[in-house]
Amino acid sequence: MTGIEVKKATRNDIEQLQSIGRQTFYETFSVWNTEENMTKYLEENFSSEKLTAELNDKNAEFYFALLDNKVIGYLKLNFRQSQTEIKDADALEIERIYVLQAFHGKKIGQVLYEKAIQVADLMNAHYVWLGVWEENKKAISFYRKNGFVEFDKHIFKLGNDEQTDIMMKKMLIPFNMQPVLENKQIALYPLQDDDFEDLYAVASDPKIWEQHPNKDRWKKEVFKIFFDGAIRSKGAFKIVDKTTGKVIGSTRIYDYNRQESSLLIGYTFYGTAYWGKGINHAVKTMMLDYVFKFVSKVYFHIGAGNIRSQIAIGRLGATKVAEQEVAYFGEAPKLNFVYEITKENWNLN
Repeated sequence: MTGIEVKKATRNDIEQLQSIGRQTFYETFSVWNTEENMTKYLEENFSSEKLTAELNDKNAEFYFALLDNKVIGYLKLNFRQSQTEIKDADALEIERIYVLQAFHGKKIGQVLYEKAIQVADLMNAHYVWLGVWEENKKAISFYRKNGFVEFDKHIFKLGNDEQTDIMMKKMLIPFNMQPVLENKQIALYPLQDDDFEDLYAVASDPKIWEQHPNKDRWKKEVFKIFFDGAIRSKGAFKIVDKTTGKVIGSTRIYDYNRQESSLLIGYTFYGTAYWGKGINHAVKTMMLDYVFKFVSKVYFHIGAGNIRSQIAIGRLGATKVAEQEVAYFGEAPKLNFVYEITKENWNLN
């Protein structure tokens, strides 16, 4: 439909916002909910007081879709601490896109969605997210067609009825599994084929592998298999001491699952001269700060007998969630403990 204007709502538009908000919500959900629950929700969430507070919130914005100066739909966006759940400064939440029933099928929702993406681009958001009722198949299909994927669920309460919302996310910048990460002391660089000798000079110490599932990795022919797997993963790093320029170890990002919004970090080792100096904590902190811009959960596979690494990952706030037989590249399966850190818990650190 041509002639659609998108206009930012102001405090002077509260009556129009209240009217379009109540009407579109009722049209969308009244068929599935009791009149009592609908009335209660509309009174509480579209009161003049609540809408005034939202319009005054610097971290929230409303936009109208107008046709011939008549409001036929609206959009609500939330930023930073005003987001209903994730509260990520690098994210934008689409809380509402609603269009009058008489204008369904005329791509008004798409126009409002494109406005949301334009706002996200202007703020350099890494991703856009939203929640949509699991029974609203039409809306779920709309967001899937626009590149959103499911990553979690949460409960939405309408009156006395608890309903499940599907949480969906769309990345706006590509996820690079091998960025350069660094602080004042340590740098992580993408592992290259010609790094083998430098890394093996570190890995050739048998003490490094005493508690690892494969204790023979200090042998050159065994480590070569490990190294080849690292190169093929396209997520491996060499860890460099910036004060000396020497390679001191390696780590890896792998098994990125876009739909589940998760990945793994592991295959980490350091030269013994760097044990107990806070290097692992610094490395993992850089990696987690980076990957949590893109995912909601990070898992770690740690050998069942690797007490040192289990203690270290616990200090980062990870919790053990499972035990699993893991087959490392070119190696027989070994029992591993699975640890997890969620983005929500990491942000509390």
